[in-house]
Amino acid sequence: MCEHAGMPATEETLARLRKAVRVKTTAEKRADDARAALAIAMADAIGEGMRQSAVVALTGYTREHVRRLVREVEEQRSES
Repeated sequence: MCEHAGMPATEETLARLRKAVRVKTTAEKRADDARAALAIAMADAIGEGMRQSAVVALTGYTREHVRRLVREVEEQRSES
């Protein structure tokens, strides 16, 4: 059992925790945006004739993952 259980956190500790949560949330958003941009770039590259195997080699993704991401981009584009 933790000796500190039941002890109130200091304002400094709460501020650090809140800041850490904000930093994590911001990082997750940026990572999501980067993944979306990568999927669009992959769809564009394949659409312009780049071989899927070259995209796989460049990204490190599996062929199926590349197919799924490109398909999602294409579906989003067709809905727009």
